[in-house]
Amino acid sequence: MNHLLSLIKIYILKAFDLKEEELKKTLLLQLNIFLIITVLLIVKPTINSLFLSELSSSALPLGYVLTAIMAIGGSYFYDSAMEKYALNIIVDRTIIGSVISLVLFGIAFSFNLTSGYILYIPYVWVALFGLLTASQFWIMANLVYNVREAKRVFGFIGAGAIAGGIFGGYLTSLLTKILYTENLLFVAAALLLCCLPITRYIWSTEVVKLNPFQVSGRSVPKGESPFRLIKQSKLLSLIALVIGISVLIAKLVDYQYSDYASRFIQDQDELTSFFGFWFSTLSVISLLIQLFLTKRIVGTFGVGKSLLWLPTGILIGSVLLLILPQLWVVVFIKIVDGSLKQSVNKAATELLSIPIPIEIKKKTKTFTDVVVDSIATGMAGFILIFFINALEIPSTYISLIIIVLISIWLYFIYHLRREYIVAFKGLLEQPGVKKEKADKKEIKVTSIIDTVIRVLNSGTENQILHMLHKTLEVKDERFFYAIKNLLSYPSAKVRALAIENLYFLNTENLCVPIQELIMDKDQQVTTSAFRYLLKNYDQDQVQLFNTYLNVDDNTIANAALVGLSLELRNNELLQSRFSLEDRIEKALSKLTFLSSEEEKTNKTQAILEAIGNAKVERFYDVIKTHIKSPNSAVANTAITAASKTLNEQFVGLIVAKLPGKETRKSSIEALYFFGEPIIDILYEMVLKENELEMEEAAVVVLVMEKFASQKAVNTLIKLTRETEHTIKIEAIEVLKRLKWKYPHLKINDRFVVERILDECNLYQNTLSVIHSQIIIRYKRNSEIPESREENEARNSLIHLLEMRLDRQLQRIFKFLGIKYPPQDVDPILNSILHGKEEQRIHAIEFLDNILDIQLKKELIPVAESTLLEIGSEKNLKNLDVKVLSEYECYNILLKRKDVKLRFAVLYLIEKINEPKYNSLLKMALDDSHVKVRKKAAEILQSTEKPTF
Repeated sequence: MNHLLSLIKIYILKAFDLKEEELKKTLLLQLNIFLIITVLLIVKPTINSLFLSELSSSALPLGYVLTAIMAIGGSYFYDSAMEKYALNIIVDRTIIGSVISLVLFGIAFSFNLTSGYILYIPYVWVALFGLLTASQFWIMANLVYNVREAKRVFGFIGAGAIAGGIFGGYLTSLLTKILYTENLLFVAAALLLCCLPITRYIWSTEVVKLNPFQVSGRSVPKGESPFRLIKQSKLLSLIALVIGISVLIAKLVDYQYSDYASRFIQDQDELTSFFGFWFSTLSVISLLIQLFLTKRIVGTFGVGKSLLWLPTGILIGSVLLLILPQLWVVVFIKIVDGSLKQSVNKAATELLSIPIPIEIKKKTKTFTDVVVDSIATGMAGFILIFFINALEIPSTYISLIIIVLISIWLYFIYHLRREYIVAFKGLLEQPGVKKEKADKKEIKVTSIIDTVIRVLNSGTENQILHMLHKTLEVKDERFFYAIKNLLSYPSAKVRALAIENLYFLNTENLCVPIQELIMDKDQQVTTSAFRYLLKNYDQDQVQLFNTYLNVDDNTIANAALVGLSLELRNNELLQSRFSLEDRIEKALSKLTFLSSEEEKTNKTQAILEAIGNAKVERFYDVIKTHIKSPNSAVANTAITAASKTLNEQFVGLIVAKLPGKETRKSSIEALYFFGEPIIDILYEMVLKENELEMEEAAVVVLVMEKFASQKAVNTLIKLTRETEHTIKIEAIEVLKRLKWKYPHLKINDRFVVERILDECNLYQNTLSVIHSQIIIRYKRNSEIPESREENEARNSLIHLLEMRLDRQLQRIFKFLGIKYPPQDVDPILNSILHGKEEQRIHAIEFLDNILDIQLKKELIPVAESTLLEIGSEKNLKNLDVKVLSEYECYNILLKRKDVKLRFAVLYLIEKINEPKYNSLLKMALDDSHVKVRKKAAEILQSTEKPTF
């Protein structure tokens, strides 16, 4: 028995491209989705038959409308809950809530407690249950696997959903022979309850160990509105339209199917059995078409013509129904719709999206699946309410509406195909590097498969690279031989990316030709080759790597180490099997025996990459040491390796390398690699004045800019309120760039206006302090002349305040650049600061014309003040600024977020040496900056005389 199980295990691992250490969690996830879909296929026919038996098909249109409203409205509250609670809590509550709901529905139906409009509750519930559970399952699955693993295992896991679709319906059909229909809900509840321990086990063993950076990297990115993204892309808009029309027609077909079934089959249990049988049969037919026909149809007819199969089949069925209004005809239409939609139509639609960037596809998928589907469902409901309920037209004649909609569907498919060709040509023309016109090749775009193969066979290097990146997303065996031919391509980039593609394809085992590429001069090619061999080598893999890790050629040994580390990431079992830590230790010991500096650098870089890739904590100190290396190449590799660990302990070390010109780019990329959770950490570091140098803090703002997300914008807004000028001005500048480059990012106009008004008040306040200091200086000199040191300290403070006026003016205009186009605002500031008097006057006049009333009232006086000589007491009097006492001046300045200014005030107080300022010094003892606190303590100690 054990031998048989072992053989089955070996077969599953080989046939489905799985690794032994991931088999358990993969099978559990497959079982989980199997149970979810099985439950759905029990509940859906059960509720449908109970609903139709009680209310008849005339109630379905309102059901469609209510489902659409609940799906769209509920998604808002669901998204809010997802942000507020952990995913495992949401999943737990969904399963437990669903089990309780099923039991309550079962009790209600058993005791005839449901009638009339109450039946809409379970009907809408079923639709939402299918959306929620499937969505939550795939979100969790994405957390369990990284992107590379997901590409391999998701097909196998998805087979569980297909099996559930087949098993659930047939089980329902069989159970109706021994159980009443309403009792099936208790069976569904019991099966669904089995999902609870599975999800809890998966969460506790696989997800809970992930840190926030890993979770962020495996989650669907949030960003620009999906609707806006779809609207901006003609191809995406047409895809959404075609999907929407197909759903609308599917709902009309579903109505006809339900209506005919409920009229021809009067018995409730028989109706449940009928629905269950055909739900599963549709899954079987869809699976058979997917396995044996889809690739041939799409490959032979191309994407555009493949999209015609579904509408053509429904069109034939609809015409036939008008001639022969029989149940079998409606069943035929339902088979065409259900089977072709999930096979040929789905495959063709997925291929259509090849020219669309993967990040945009991720962001718009949920919108298309939920919102577009719900809108189409609602529209179908309204159409049926008008024609069936209001005009009392027989359901047979819905076929006429379907025929009209199919003509619209075909129209958009035609335009979709044309736009796809345009987008595909645009994809081929995107230059990665500048090339001469003579180097460009015109690739004829015909069917998708032929075009991709043609590009791979005869395109330019740049076109091939673009296409290899796209085929990496699709993972289609039909491209295997064209990609295989690229193993001998002259470009190392192409060879490396070709191996990366072949890693996910299984048409042939290419270990023999790829093993030859281990001797390639390019380390990236060699590393990719080692990764392929580690996955596909059918002999002793450990011995293979032992051979290459011990060769004299350091390039090969380094590539073997890096390739091994990449494949063993997050896998302690395999790391132990391959003795990865010992291999790294051995590589480190070899460093001392290398005489060439270049060889030492290359070996060190390979070791650092291996530690970072495999996240070997034992050697994290090696990364920390080399981040500080004077060799910029080694330092940059260490920085990148540190980011690959996704360990927070490296963040401070990476931030410290931001100011360096040679390490800035890699440091920004490294911090960006941590994902959005790093924004909060960086924000806290910036706020702690003693933690970062000013230059480091200013560059941190550029890291936030790279995310170009709403979270980054919100954090930058906070930095404009709570930080010193250098950071503040950089944050404002970044906000300005983000506002005009990414219009979807929200920067509230009210915030901008408030900040401008605050800065204007601060400007006026600074003028008051300057004016007051000039008066104080004059009075002191007229009574008892100031000491030279006190006079110098006061003059230094006044000079510093005058410089701060320029800074404040700069911030005001930077903020204006967020509200108004920068090309209008920037020249005004330049003219005011550096122009001649006439240019300044014209600039202020122009500013007066573009500002709204609220800003004009505060900002124009500030702008006009620049025309006067601030150092003159007479000019300051003309500005009608408030005169402050000396104590008020220092109190105000010590509260400002300006360390240099606070130091200048403390220095002046020290030179004045009067006890009346001791209360200000005591206030400074609580300053956020350690040096300010220390200085205040020193002055207090020297001014306060001990009492006896």
